[in-house]
Amino acid sequence: MEAIIAEIPHHLLGEVDKFEPILLKYGVFIIMAAVAVEGFGIPAPGQTLLITAAILSVRGNTSIYTVMLAAWFAAVGGSAIGYAIGRVGGRKLLQWLPVSAKRLERVEALCLHYGGLFIVVSRFFDGLRQFGSILVGSLNMPALQFVVMTALGAALWVGVWGMGIYYLDQRIHAIAADFSQMSPYTWVAMGVLIVAVVVYLIGGRGKTG
Repeated sequence: MEAIIAEIPHHLLGEVDKFEPILLKYGVFIIMAAVAVEGFGIPAPGQTLLITAAILSVRGNTSIYTVMLAAWFAAVGGSAIGYAIGRVGGRKLLQWLPVSAKRLERVEALCLHYGGLFIVVSRFFDGLRQFGSILVGSLNMPALQFVVMTALGAALWVGVWGMGIYYLDQRIHAIAADFSQMSPYTWVAMGVLIVAVVVYLIGGRGKTG
C-alpha cells in the first residue's frame, strides 16, 4: 500500500512537467478553452489541465479557487453549447459520432431512464463528457433540468479533480508516512473487518433472496 501511495506523486509530477509551460504561459484561459470545447464534442486535455493547475496551485503559481471557478464556468458554458447543438442537429448529428449504433442506443436508454443523474455522472467519463450534452440535447431534455444538473455535475467534477488533487498533493507524503507507521497487526485487523463486512452483506442478501 505504501508503495502504491508513493507512486501517486510521481505520476502527478509527470503531468505537471508536461503541461506546466502551457499553463504558465496562458494561465486559466487555456484551462477554460480545453474544458469548454470538451463540452461540445472536441477532445481536449481539459481534465488533465485542471489536475495540473491544482498541483501548481500548491506551489503558489496560481489560486486554486480561481482555477476551480474558471473550470466550472467553462464546463457549464461548453456543455450548454453542446446541448444547443444537440437540440438543433438532433438525431442526424448523432449518426456522425464515432460510436456504434448499439452503444448509442444503450447510452440513450440510460439518459432517458435516469435523466439528470446521467448528466452528473457523464461528466466523469471520457466520451460521455464530450458527447453527453449533445446527446441529451438531441433527446430534448428540458432546458432547466439540463442547466441545473450540468451545473451540479460540473461543480462535483471540479471539486474532485481540482480541490481533491490540491488537497491530495498537499497531504500525500503525510498519508504515506501514516501508512508506513501502521503495524502489521493493524493491517490484519483491517483485513478481518473488511472480510466480516463482506460476509455479512452476502449473507444478508442470501436471506432476503
